[in-house]
Amino acid sequence: MKYILMCGGRYEIWEKPRHLSVICGEEIVERTIRLLKENGVTDIAISSNNDIFKKFGIPVLEHNNNYVSHNFGDVEGDWFDAFYPTDEPTCYIFGDVVFSPEAIKTIVEYKTDDMMFFGSKPPFASNYIKNHEEPFALKVVNQKHLREAINKTRELDKEGKFWRKPLMWELWTVIQDVPLQTEPGKYPAEYVAINDYTVDVDRKSDIAKINILLGGIEMVKAEVIKQFTLGKFNELKNVIRADVYKNEDKTLYVGDTFECTEDMYKYLSGNNAKGEVVIKLIEVIPAKVEKPIETKVEPKKEIITPIKPKKKPTIKKNR
Repeated sequence: MKYILMCGGRYEIWEKPRHLSVICGEEIVERTIRLLKENGVTDIAISSNNDIFKKFGIPVLEHNNNYVSHNFGDVEGDWFDAFYPTDEPTCYIFGDVVFSPEAIKTIVEYKTDDMMFFGSKPPFASNYIKNHEEPFALKVVNQKHLREAINKTRELDKEGKFWRKPLMWELWTVIQDVPLQTEPGKYPAEYVAINDYTVDVDRKSDIAKINILLGGIEMVKAEVIKQFTLGKFNELKNVIRADVYKNEDKTLYVGDTFECTEDMYKYLSGNNAKGEVVIKLIEVIPAKVEKPIETKVEPKKEIITPIKPKKKPTIKKNR
């Protein structure tokens, strides 16, 4: 079976294809190719109209899939052009999905004589960063059935049968011959659930969340040199107060230390509207290796931060 990574179209809020966003030091497409090869897959290609994907050293299948995504669920053009036309059995892998090793293993090992769709489904794992279903892959043996379903979905769209311009979820209801999606959040068709951290990337914030989850971002430890209030205070890690009595929420005082992402560090180091530098670097914390996947759904526990002692911490200076 051929495995095609779907990397077509254009997404307006991204400077480069979001499929090339970096997760744990690898671009998403690079990561998926590696995981497929680790599961014994050798026939891999990329479907795209962008020459940038040729750098991965596997075939790039060029065809007309110039749809444009303006916003979440708002697509201009025909999204179904993303399915590269072929008669051979093919697993279409969505190129902007960050897969866990176990998710790729599940997709590769699943057997079908027709078609099967893979995606997230409630109840979600506690390390899943979204609160709604996302599509991951479509495994197709019967290509004739897929083409018939795509054409039928297009016809139903012209008749106004869907609540939005149809995408994967609408296509799958047509394939399964179940009630159509006439309103958001209704997914009556059955499919293979992958419930771990595997997730489709829609926004830039998703990249930061999944990197933090997997330990892929280099964190920066910094010291406050000028008092400031930060709206995104909850994005700071390991905040240590220089004065235990100054513990107001979202306000940082001179001498406080914390860890943050590189982007946050740049922002607080002058890359902001006022050009103010309010922190100084203590050290860069190297990225960790990828964490094991989590499949067991557990209730989220409230984390209570103990009160720090009044004694000021020792600040390690750069040499």
